[in-house]
Amino acid sequence: MKKSLKPAGNRLRVFALIAALLLLLACALACKEEELINTLVDVDTPTPAFIPTPVPTATPVPTDTPEPEQTPEFSEEPSEEPTEEPTEEPTEEPATELPVLTPTPEPEATATPVPSSATASMMFVGDLMCLSMQQRGALSQANSGLEYDFRPSFEYVRYILNKADCAVGNLETVLSPSSPYSTQLYQFENGMPNLNAPPLYLMGVKYAGFDALVMANNHCLDAGVLGIEETLTAVENYGFKHTGLFRSESEKRFVMLNVKGIKVALLSYSEFFNYRESLVADRPYMINKYSEEKVRRDVASAKAAGAELVVAYNHWGAENTHEPTWAVRQHAQQMANAGVDVILGSHSHAVQPSVWLTASDGRKVLCVYSMGNFISSMDGQMANDTFITEIRIKRENGRVKVAEEYYYPVKVFTSLEGKWFVGVPTKDIWMPYVQYELDQAHERIMRVIMSER
Repeated sequence: MKKSLKPAGNRLRVFALIAALLLLLACALACKEEELINTLVDVDTPTPAFIPTPVPTATPVPTDTPEPEQTPEFSEEPSEEPTEEPTEEPTEEPATELPVLTPTPEPEATATPVPSSATASMMFVGDLMCLSMQQRGALSQANSGLEYDFRPSFEYVRYILNKADCAVGNLETVLSPSSPYSTQLYQFENGMPNLNAPPLYLMGVKYAGFDALVMANNHCLDAGVLGIEETLTAVENYGFKHTGLFRSESEKRFVMLNVKGIKVALLSYSEFFNYRESLVADRPYMINKYSEEKVRRDVASAKAAGAELVVAYNHWGAENTHEPTWAVRQHAQQMANAGVDVILGSHSHAVQPSVWLTASDGRKVLCVYSMGNFISSMDGQMANDTFITEIRIKRENGRVKVAEEYYYPVKVFTSLEGKWFVGVPTKDIWMPYVQYELDQAHERIMRVIMSER
């Protein structure tokens, strides 16, 4: 019996051993399967050997655990174009959108606007004298309660002057009620005539159509300092622009005229004062004596003030001649070189040529050496031939220049149709009883004006 039970016990032990081995194998397989599942599913605990290069961010979030294994299929920051391998260059992506700063644009440089085109007409005449005979004539023809009436002297020229946008004349008399008029004091002790007229003379000048007056001439001191002050007051009371005489040293030595939008600076000088300069020895600024230095200074000042055209009137030369002196020609060239654009003259009691000078900078400068006596009671044919100068100025491409010039010859008659000392244009008017004289005057005057062309 014992022999048969031994093999059976052995078999049982073998079976038990086999069962234990199978159980161990099952446990091992279960553990292996769990490990494999964790490898494929639990991405929170990757194997450190497979952590990729970290992608920096603007605001990194700290972690106590290593970065998870990232494969293309399970990347936490998917890219627009996934690649099999992570990029070598890191790219920054801000966590929050930063404001876009727009730079303030620099102001664009703008060119100085070019003034628009413009045209204008200016007229100039010679000496507006008021001698004793003129005053007597104005006294005799006064009416409407006026003591003097000088308007008839300008009856026939006013229609021409009123066509201009600006008319300028040389006031060769003072207007000082505090001093003797020419009818009371014909001449001074030195033999020089006294030219002092009643302020009502300006009523006739205004009636004629004048807008501005130059006053630097050899008679501006005939009533001394008080005469200058009273003359300035009268001129201003009648509304004239003016230059050539001054109350103070601080005054500009030019007057700026706005002629249809064109800025024209008007200057006035004289080369003679009838030996009466001592009357203003303590205030020489009241008069304006010519010098090249003064002209240069005044032109520069006028241009700095915005002048587009500079016109200068000079009282110069010898009397009773149609020929400009050498000094007049020299001074005219100096004025042109100094920047004057139009030069006008008087004092000769006779008409003189009109020429075009070439300035040192190449500009062409119109120079009318003398326009004679526009109104006077002087005797003789020469003293009673005169003319009106018209310039038509034009602004083009920001520059103003003389585009055209015209001349209107005028003859002064001692009496005509009940009027005393009357200026009559030689053309555009028909007076049969004096037409021959007008035609002859026209030829004489134009011949002199154009003699140097």
